[in-house]
Amino acid sequence: MRFFPTASAFAAITATLLFASASTAATTLNTLEIKGRYFVDSVTGDTFWIKGVDYQPGGDSNFQDGSDPLSDPETCARDIFLFQQLGLNTVRIYAIDPTLDHDECMSLLASAGIYLILDVNTGIYGQNLDRYEPWTTYTESYMNHVFQVIEAFAGYSNTLGFFAGNEVINDDKSAEASPNYVKAVVRDMKNYITNNIKRQIPVGYSAADVLEYRVPLAAYFECGPEEEAIDFYGVNSYQWCGQQTIDSSGYDILVQDYTNFSLPIFFSEFGCNQVLPRTFQEIGTIFSDQFSVVFSGGLVYEYSQESSNYGLVNISSSDGSVQERHDFVALSAAYASVTTSGLSTASATPRPTTCATSYEYINGNTTLPDTPVATMIANGLNSTYNRGKFVDVTTQSTNYTIYDNNGNVISDSTVNEKYSITVSSASAIEQTDKSNSSAVTGASPSSGGSDVASTTGSSPSSTSKSAAISNLVRGSEKIGATAVFAVILGLVFA
Repeated sequence: MRFFPTASAFAAITATLLFASASTAATTLNTLEIKGRYFVDSVTGDTFWIKGVDYQPGGDSNFQDGSDPLSDPETCARDIFLFQQLGLNTVRIYAIDPTLDHDECMSLLASAGIYLILDVNTGIYGQNLDRYEPWTTYTESYMNHVFQVIEAFAGYSNTLGFFAGNEVINDDKSAEASPNYVKAVVRDMKNYITNNIKRQIPVGYSAADVLEYRVPLAAYFECGPEEEAIDFYGVNSYQWCGQQTIDSSGYDILVQDYTNFSLPIFFSEFGCNQVLPRTFQEIGTIFSDQFSVVFSGGLVYEYSQESSNYGLVNISSSDGSVQERHDFVALSAAYASVTTSGLSTASATPRPTTCATSYEYINGNTTLPDTPVATMIANGLNSTYNRGKFVDVTTQSTNYTIYDNNGNVISDSTVNEKYSITVSSASAIEQTDKSNSSAVTGASPSSGGSDVASTTGSSPSSTSKSAAISNLVRGSEKIGATAVFAVILGLVFA
């Protein structure tokens, strides 16, 4: 039976479209790129300063395949709401399962204005480098896992970058055995991205702030041919404890040590817990002109309370409820107290394309091991893998209970959608087999080829029509209210 709208129905549809066109002022969350020693918005050119946290509920050492922080929309809605209360624009995740569906969580992160820095390794055997005998783990199977992680997250425009390693070099034995193997992983990742991904996603390394290795390791990873050099550098630093100054904390030496570093550098972990409660006094210095000429912000360790006692929130293992800790309140206030607009920046320093003949304290061997995955790098993965994409967000508010620091229930935990996202018309997870001639269907969001979700097939039911109209109204800021109105007329008279 055909549906003939009344005059009042036409008026309601028109009013809805006009309201959507006028009120959906949210802009698209642009990809970030590297310009000199800073991350910048690829469209506006504005410098991007990282205000973030490290996020791995349960701890990265306890990670197992089958679930991860971005695989459950209910959990994501719970935590992303709290990310917004903290004033974050970035999170770092240490371990994920690339075979899972991350579309809704990454879509919700993007709509909330939050970027992701992702480690490609996990603690599972075969999914990381052995720091003492890396030649035993730098294998085809290991790199296949790394490439699956890249493929799973390359389609999201809010994927800021990938860490090729975290604190792999942290003592004399690893400093002798591992540097050129980590650099080989960086090389393979960058070559894979160049050959198979639609945008150049940066690859970096997260370093333990061991004084002896601080300068030589950064210099070693920075130098050489473009395809072998890192694109950015993270420093895990816990030297500012309690009430300090830039001088008493040693932050002044950090700035001096990295003054000539040519790439973006930031704290991939910070937040000493030797003096409790934490006040995060160092944030005022991190986002100051004295610091911003070298560093681009940082990520506080860590979101959830684990055995190491760095948590911002307690997560109940029995019912999934969350309660803010004192550190949560302190960090929220600290991030809110600083502004990043107008921070001083430094001129770009040329990246050294030739490496030194030797580096103090580390094995600076610039002869890298041959890649075990030349065919994969050239042709892409030959097996079915997940290609993530943005989808319509269906879970904006969690069913988990959230308590503030005083134990009061937060009644409205709805994530604030600050940015619009371009939704793919393909299924939530696109299974891609590059050995098949059909290969990839649909463009990645970053390529500009994706479109607003559309309806296909024969004679949709009235429920399907309502869903299609709802999606079109939500997308009206992208394609225009007039165009949406024309499509709706086609739907209601179909």
